[in-house]
Amino acid sequence: MKTGERFVGVFFKPGETFKALAEKPVWVDALIIILIALALYNYLIAPFAARDSYTLYQQSTKLKQQLGEEKFQTLLEETRKKAEDMSASARTTQALTGGLLGVVILIFQALLLFVLAKFFSAQGTYLQVMSAFLHANFINAILGNGLRFLLVSAKQSVFSISTGLAVFFPRLDPTSTGYIILTSIDFFQLWMFGVLAYGLSAIFKTEMKKALTISYLFWGLKTAINIILAIWGMSRI
Repeated sequence: MKTGERFVGVFFKPGETFKALAEKPVWVDALIIILIALALYNYLIAPFAARDSYTLYQQSTKLKQQLGEEKFQTLLEETRKKAEDMSASARTTQALTGGLLGVVILIFQALLLFVLAKFFSAQGTYLQVMSAFLHANFINAILGNGLRFLLVSAKQSVFSISTGLAVFFPRLDPTSTGYIILTSIDFFQLWMFGVLAYGLSAIFKTEMKKALTISYLFWGLKTAINIILAIWGMSRI
């Protein structure tokens, strides 16, 4: 299957597409598409994220106590300048860093998923899993981030937008534990891991029910770790 056919197939013919990927696990073009999508998203949201960071730091008494008055004011001033005048070069650097880091994380996650799946089946290779995982991420990295950017542009903020359960609780503080948990249960992630099950079923020669169990078990573990890290990060600010 050609790149365009696989891209469309992920959304409209996942069974056929992931069966073909299991037989011939191509991944380079998918990785490049994901890299471009992540870099573009990071480039577009960079000014909003910088302003959010400045606002968050301004309101942080804990950070002020940790750093001391002088260091805190220096950090605040640097963050303010970045928020008010983010240059194209700074945005490009942030975009490339975010894109590359995102791709590395996805490749590592594919390895963890492969290890987990091996507890359920002796079939399959890492290359097959990575190919399926990258293609499934078209849903989140392209469609999901596309919608997130529209929401960010509308609200002029990264922190206060969500494509998860938090969207049903608009009055929740974006820095609160409840918001972090609810926003982590993301609709595009749920869709992505549901579609990924087609790939796991074909790769590990297992029934769809077991493939869904593997896929959503991994999603649950990944989401729990992300929630813990996010809550820990917010507790330091």
